[in-house]
Amino acid sequence: MTPPPSPGRWVPFVGAVLFAAAHTQPPLYYSNQNQYFLHGLAAAGYGDLGRDWLANTADPTPAFSALVEVAYRALGEWPFHAAFVVLLVVYFLSLWGVVAALPFRPVTTAGRAALAAGLIVVHAGIVRAASVWLVGVDYPWYFQAGVANQYLLGAGLQPSVFGVLLLSSLAAFANGRPVAAGLLAAAACAMHSTYLLPAGMLVAGMILGLWRAGRTRAAVATGAVALAGVVPVLAYTLAVFAPTDPARFAEAQAILAWVRIPHHTVVSRWLDWVAALQLLWLAAGVAAFRRTPLFVPLAVAAGGALALTIVQLLTDGATLALLFPWRVSAVLVPIATGAALAGLARLAERTTPSRWLLIVSGLLAITAAAGAGVVYAQRLGYQETAAEAELLRRVAADRKPGEVYLLPADFPDPPTGRGSASSSFVPVRPSDRPAIFELMRFRLGTGAAAYVDFKSIPYRDDEVLEWHHRVANAARWYATEDWDASGALAEVTAEGVTHVVVPAGLDVTSRRLKPVSDGTAYRVYRVEPTASGE
Repeated sequence: MTPPPSPGRWVPFVGAVLFAAAHTQPPLYYSNQNQYFLHGLAAAGYGDLGRDWLANTADPTPAFSALVEVAYRALGEWPFHAAFVVLLVVYFLSLWGVVAALPFRPVTTAGRAALAAGLIVVHAGIVRAASVWLVGVDYPWYFQAGVANQYLLGAGLQPSVFGVLLLSSLAAFANGRPVAAGLLAAAACAMHSTYLLPAGMLVAGMILGLWRAGRTRAAVATGAVALAGVVPVLAYTLAVFAPTDPARFAEAQAILAWVRIPHHTVVSRWLDWVAALQLLWLAAGVAAFRRTPLFVPLAVAAGGALALTIVQLLTDGATLALLFPWRVSAVLVPIATGAALAGLARLAERTTPSRWLLIVSGLLAITAAAGAGVVYAQRLGYQETAAEAELLRRVAADRKPGEVYLLPADFPDPPTGRGSASSSFVPVRPSDRPAIFELMRFRLGTGAAAYVDFKSIPYRDDEVLEWHHRVANAARWYATEDWDASGALAEVTAEGVTHVVVPAGLDVTSRRLKPVSDGTAYRVYRVEPTASGE
């Protein structure tokens, strides 16, 4: 006898579409996209990026860059937005599959609709924007992101978004497909090697769970498939990013960990009361799965992350910090949120008439999705400095092949505050000059090559040291007004720079600097081959 169909089987698929719409995404190119799209677009012939120094450094995400190159050559830029929509759908359906393992999941159509509405609302762009408008902080972000500003769903397509495949891996495992789970975990690593440690801990937990259940063959098969999938990633990483010299490697690791990304690596920097609450939330979420096949993988991952974090604190090692033991929280926090919403939906279906619950859930989901239109129309999210936009338009229109632009760059002061937050929905005053990530959009916004900027970085040790040297050069040059007397102009030309971008309010003079454009926020000078009159 064929079993009756499950109620509301359509709910997750409709919910996934509404979820993708409600989440929103930024215009190209935003935030981290300016780094992770660089290699692929340069290879595809985008502008003059083939001459850019950073575009010719070792690529930390070659699979992602290959996808960017192929997509851009074949179809242009629209696939980047489409791919993010697909990954949003995968995230929703995977989280749904994980939550389905809970014994207290909703079982009626109305209850499942309530769960879908909850997931949509918590992740909705309009809700996050409203939180910023009301209290100045994007609090809904903390229900989907891990500690130290680690996340699966960032702002738009980037390699880290493929971490949703770790959720897919757990959903496959919960549904009795451990080999597929191992393969999906390896796929996440193939797109971003930063997932090697989280994936390894989760797969180790899966193997342990299968072994405890007496499924030795399945445990071996799962581990073998996962290992085979990550071997190419490990081989590439070790071959390309192995230390060129022990002392140089240690110095480069310290620069990355303590200078460039301390907000991700310094525990005392990110561990505030909000992060502490996230950790409690995470622990409660893991406990919610104690009677399911997912408990052992989740518990092993959480326990492993805690143990390695303690080791990092005791040793203060930059390399371990750059492995981000706490990054698995980016998987565990949304799972905890899904578990909490499943419990609330289960309670609602028991206490609320089905018709009213279905209506209210539908209205909430549709309203959240419609709110995306408000976010886009009113520019409530993903704002960027308008002062830079004028410069980018001018350079994009006027640039010529072979030009290299010097941009203002410097090392920021050590952070004084604690904690991490999302800035995706925080308003940006149009005239503000960014303090740290100044002109991070320059390369992709203009197609022109840049000497260096603070935002986008290489990862091989010798190239990290060169990046640090270049930022130090820029800081020193811009701190000097008379470039002829100081010899800065000779150094600039020796580095291959052809154009100099000078922020308003800063004076840089040389007989060989000829004005090209004079905007409200930035002036552009061309470096003449010889001084005028000589």
